[in-house]
Amino acid sequence: MIDKEEIIKAYYPIVKRMVKKLVVRMPEGYDEEDFIQIGMMGLLKAIENWDESKSLSEFKSYANTKIRGYILDKLRSVDTVSRYSRDKLKKIHSAYKELMDEGKFNPTDEEVAQRAGMDINEFNELIYKQSNATMLSIDETVKDTDAVLIESIDSHAKSPLDLLEGEEMEELLKEGLKHLSEIELTVLSLYYYEDLNMKEIASIIGKTESRVSQIKTKALLKLRAFVQGRIESESGKRSA
Repeated sequence: MIDKEEIIKAYYPIVKRMVKKLVVRMPEGYDEEDFIQIGMMGLLKAIENWDESKSLSEFKSYANTKIRGYILDKLRSVDTVSRYSRDKLKKIHSAYKELMDEGKFNPTDEEVAQRAGMDINEFNELIYKQSNATMLSIDETVKDTDAVLIESIDSHAKSPLDLLEGEEMEELLKEGLKHLSEIELTVLSLYYYEDLNMKEIASIIGKTESRVSQIKTKALLKLRAFVQGRIESESGKRSA
């Protein structure tokens, strides 16, 4: 029998930690406690729906998924990025993919901005806005580490990533990760493997929080563009 009160008490600091990690920049009109309460609602829903014939470890995994889902759904609902910005962000993603198709996995920011038809200041501003904005669709992938994740640039559009089976995604991501820079790998490792938030990572690597957020965003953009390019390439071969 699940002790509801004990679970709620034990999970409060866990939910608080999850909020600090997921909500990089607090939306206007909200504070940390608002999102903690939203996460706790996810926990209550998990308790309500839980099949008590299953193990406690299975409950923890299920509860964490529910809590994360509630927090991310709220972030989506208050996403203030304009349609204009979304269109620009899609151009950045396309620019990364085109440059990768040409054999350049690590283009400079200037090269990406030029390919996307914008100046470097606009590029940097758009990348920074991704702290919370549309980097919300998260697909868990590498099963043997239980940590590597990839995020979609546009949570409102069906991604080619959704078409992949877990093992296919795992192999493509492993290949893509080999091409990232050392600092990109460090940031992703600290964020996903060590479960640190932007502020903690910034302190460790000696960068600002906004810079760490930009590094993470660009690394994920590269991985997604790499995976999408490979999917389209394989699809083309099959249909040829």
